[in-house]
Amino acid sequence: MVSKKAGKQRQAQSDAPIHIKRKRMRARLITDDTELQSVRSVTVRVGDTVEVVRGDFGFPNSVKADSRGKRLGQGRGRAGVTGSVASVDTKRGYIFVDGVTSTTADGKEEAVPIHPSNVIVTRLNDADPLRRKRIIERSEGVMKDE
Repeated sequence: MVSKKAGKQRQAQSDAPIHIKRKRMRARLITDDTELQSVRSVTVRVGDTVEVVRGDFGFPNSVKADSRGKRLGQGRGRAGVTGSVASVDTKRGYIFVDGVTSTTADGKEEAVPIHPSNVIVTRLNDADPLRRKRIIERSEGVMKDE
């Protein structure tokens, strides 16, 4: 980006092509897998297991679904909702996680959009072995250069 102005920065982010926006939808990766220890973040895909760590669903310590969240006086701590990524909205820059829903006025359950920076990827989807291979190769290339 060329401009130093914050407004132009935000405008350039929203006007970016969809293939660029897709690559920006990244989240931290914290896993026990030894091959992935040097990987810091990955692009979020459908099927990845994530844990919500910020927002109302990052602190669901309440029993009642309607009174959960830090805004409503619940305790803090790493007790976020863990679920699989149901869908990815690249145009708006949000992901939808299984189990993260809210009730609408007419009683329907509706998925809540979450920004990828507010989640931690705990397990990658195993359906694409080429993705895992590329992630490992990319992280080893970074480690060799340093």
